[in-house]
Parts: sequence; C-alpha cells; structure tokens
Amino acid sequence: MASNIKDVAKLANVSISTVSRVINNAPNVQPHTKKVVLDAIKKLNFKPNRIAQSLGSGSFNSIGVVSSRSSNQAFVPLILQSIAEVADEKNYEIILNNSSDEMRELEKCLSMIDSKVAQGLILLSSRINDLLIEKLYELNFPFVVLGKVVNEYLANRVYSVDTDNLTDCKEAVNYLINLGHRRITCIHAPLNYVVSKERLDGYIEAHKEARLPVDYSLIANGGYDINQAYEAALRLLKSSTPPTAIFATDDIKAVGAYRAILELGLKIPEDISIIGHNNYDISQITTPPLTTIDVPILQLGKVTTEKLFHLIEGKTPPIRTILNTKFIVRGSCSSIK
Repeated sequence: MASNIKDVAKLANVSISTVSRVINNAPNVQPHTKKVVLDAIKKLNFKPNRIAQSLGSGSFNSIGVVSSRSSNQAFVPLILQSIAEVADEKNYEIILNNSSDEMRELEKCLSMIDSKVAQGLILLSSRINDLLIEKLYELNFPFVVLGKVVNEYLANRVYSVDTDNLTDCKEAVNYLINLGHRRITCIHAPLNYVVSKERLDGYIEAHKEARLPVDYSLIANGGYDINQAYEAALRLLKSSTPPTAIFATDDIKAVGAYRAILELGLKIPEDISIIGHNNYDISQITTPPLTTIDVPILQLGKVTTEKLFHLIEGKTPPIRTILNTKFIVRGSCSSIK
C-alpha cells in the first residue's frame, strides 16, 4: 500500500501542514525539520500528489488543451501523448477542454484563465472564423495554435506550429495525375477547419497546375469517422462515371474507402488507386499497405508544447513553425489502365 502524507508526518514527528510546507518548498521551515521530513519521504518512497501540492502552494501549474477542435479524433490521443510528455517534464498538469459547441468552448477557456487554473493554452486546430483565437490574442494570454491562422491581422502575431498541408496534398494528387489518373475523387473532412480546407485546396491546385478541370462532383465530405467516409466513397464509386483514384485527406477516411471498394468487388490498386494522409499505424496493415503522407504528429505536439512553455516563461519563440512531412509510396496505387 502506498504511503500518504499522514505516514510521512507520523514518521517525522511533525504536523501534516509542516510536511506540506516542505513539499511545496516554503521558506518558513527550519533546516533540521526539512531534513527530517525529506528523510521520511525518502524512506517511505512517498510520491506527493502534484495537484494537491499545487493547491497547497496556492498555484495550480497546468496548461489547457482544446481537444475537440481536431477534425480527426484519431489524431488526438497521439498528440496528447507528446504534449503530456513535455508538460510532465515541466511538472505541469493538462486540463482538457473538449466542448463541441464553439461558445461553450470559449466560455470554458475564459473560465480557466479567470480562475488562474491554466497558465497557457494549446488549440489543436484552427477554424476559418475563430472567435477563441481572437479573444485569446486580445487578452494577451499565452497560447499556441497547432495549425494555420488565416485571419490576416493575426497570422503574423499568433504563435503556431503546423505542416504545409496544401503543398503535401498537392504532391499526393500530382502523383496520381502522373500515373495517368484523370478522375480523382477527394474525400475530405468538414471545411470549417483550416486544415481541411487547405488539404482540399491542395487537391484543387494540383488539378489546376496540370491544366485538368476540377470536377466538383468528385469532391465529398467524409465527415469525421470511417463510416461517413465509407458512405461517401460508396456513393462516388456507384456513380455512372466513377473515379479511378481516391485521395482521402486522412488515413481513417482512406480505410472507410477501402471498405467500400472491397464491398463493390473492386481491387486495389488494379481497379482503383488510393492515397491517405497522416500515416497512422493502420495505414501499414491495410491490404495493400496505404500510400500516404507521413505527418510528424509526436513532433508537432512536442514543438507546440515547448513553444507554449517559452511563452509562459517570458521568452520569445518564432511566431510560426512549419514541420516537414514525407510522401510514402506503398502498394495502393498503380498506373491507369
């Protein structure tokens, strides 16, 4: 059974409040008393509860993460892992704001700021029209956006970390065009998020640069999950003029498309080619393995969190940081017949 603060107080023959003052490094503790308490903590292998420790010292060290903003929920656990690692090194806790309603999200963030519960915020994405970003900038509160800020005034004033979504998606679609595909569908996420629009823009730009007409009937909203992507792919594949290739703006949507393709008795890549985005683990175990764009998700979380702590500590990091992606060719694409 793990030791608690009462056990430490008993072994050191001091009060619980004295143990608390030692844990919180309070100045009003005699050196001898401090040594006795620390010896007791070591002997009992006592691990102080960080939240209780922070409350006892009058300051709760935490950062807030607005997690509902990610247009792809498969992304959230991975990014939280790397955020948590950096926060833990700094002895900070993480508080999640997962409100799906935009105004409620804003209210909860303002509550964290007013109550001084959080010393900084990370936004896991950016919206096309983003009230929260505008308000946080107005309050001069430390925050970092994982994504692109499209407000012209704020774009060079708000701290952010991102990848070049437009360019890497354009590269992926160009790959299909160079294989001879001309009817390429795009299954995208809801376009109220900047990342979703940028990835669709990459698809459109690739067509324009290749002087191919953009057939908007081949563009479909794949929602947030596999089932919605499956339904979008099934509808497109059943059309009188189906695509010969699919570009899905994340691997989860690609997996939904795989299901639709197999259900219709088609083969990948013989009958239809497919490309995803993000390089989740699942993309390596599909049959055939999925050609995709590798996004350094863990590095995104690490760099974003480090940048936030720089702001909290009064340092001045670069306003905008762009991390590199990598196009990974596997077995899901082939030349047009």
